[in-house]
Amino acid sequence: MNLPQITDTITGYIFSWEKEKITIEVSRLHNHSDGRVTGEIAISTSMPGYSPHLHQAQFNFAATRSRTDLARALDERYGKLADWHTVLEQLCVYTLDRVRKGEPVIELKTGEDVCPPQYLLEPVIIKNYPTIIFGDPGTAKSTVALIFSQIMAHPWDSYDLELIPPGREISCLYLDYETDADTMSWILTKLQRGMNAPRLRLKYRHCALPLAQDVDQIHRHIHDSNAEVIIIDSLGLACGGDLKEPASALSFFSALRQLKTTSLILAHTSKHPETKRKTVFGSIFFEAQARSIWEIWKRQDMGEDEMDIALFHRKPPPFQKLCQPVGMHIEFGTDTIRVSPARPRTISEFLVGLSTQMQIEELLKHGAMSLREIAENLQISRNAADSALRRLKAKGKVVKIGDKWGLTFERELEG
Repeated sequence: MNLPQITDTITGYIFSWEKEKITIEVSRLHNHSDGRVTGEIAISTSMPGYSPHLHQAQFNFAATRSRTDLARALDERYGKLADWHTVLEQLCVYTLDRVRKGEPVIELKTGEDVCPPQYLLEPVIIKNYPTIIFGDPGTAKSTVALIFSQIMAHPWDSYDLELIPPGREISCLYLDYETDADTMSWILTKLQRGMNAPRLRLKYRHCALPLAQDVDQIHRHIHDSNAEVIIIDSLGLACGGDLKEPASALSFFSALRQLKTTSLILAHTSKHPETKRKTVFGSIFFEAQARSIWEIWKRQDMGEDEMDIALFHRKPPPFQKLCQPVGMHIEFGTDTIRVSPARPRTISEFLVGLSTQMQIEELLKHGAMSLREIAENLQISRNAADSALRRLKAKGKVVKIGDKWGLTFERELEG
């Protein structure tokens, strides 16, 4: 009996025995700490006279009894097709070898041909990175994600926002765990009308299973739709399980890593019990595993159909520092959504979301102040204000004259 041809898939392998016309698809592999390797197998045939589907079940590749029992059952049903004991022995040996071997070691080299990481929507979405946007309910996270998807799809029209798409169309796949296709289509239609944009399109999938249980199908949809970015709305349902348990976060990101694609993940917020700083809801591993994190804020007066949105960079990627805030003004009409630029640094409600240095720069645009006045206005300690001022001075952004601090001439011009 000849050896099988083996093809790698997103979560397993496809084994093909050409002469016997037998195919076994292995998926959802899990390497257990006790030495077991389990997964799902689907056995089929293209031999004339047989139904294509032969058998599908969970299977333990490391257990002799599992392969012996299955070989006996297949022999009784389809004995003329193949030597099932040999087929399953080859299946188990080669599967275990690949699972336990893991990814190969490669050598990294410096050189002129090494390229920096690329943005698919600068400064928010980085190619091949998981980016999280988190915030309170009602902060228009889904609407913002739709706006981002259309800027990437139509890079010639960035809605005049301070976002830089690449010079080509980027297709997104929207994985929706919270609403439905009709709702998302209506929001997209309102956006098109409000912006007088051409007809908008978005690949969309309603999702019910956690990502880790649905990764094979999602990978197929990514491939079939030629999507370069997946938008996950939202993290809680896509993760499944108790979000405060590390295992839930690690399972989610392990599945996400298998997809080998760029992702924008929408998440809810919680407060750190000690620092009171808002963070991504759930285990600390959600923040640890994300490569870039943005917090979304909104300003909206009671009864108004418009809001200001600010995105504050809370965790930078490993190759970059924190970015300036990104802002937009959104107006909701009966059948329209209009988007226009907004500067978070000019909106008083957003100032507290800025870094201490940025807050000081905005404060000094109104005139020179003493250390005490700066600390009192920003409601921070004098030590914190003094430390930030020293860093700003080292950058050439502020100057001290007497007991007053003020912006340098260049910073005054920029303001």
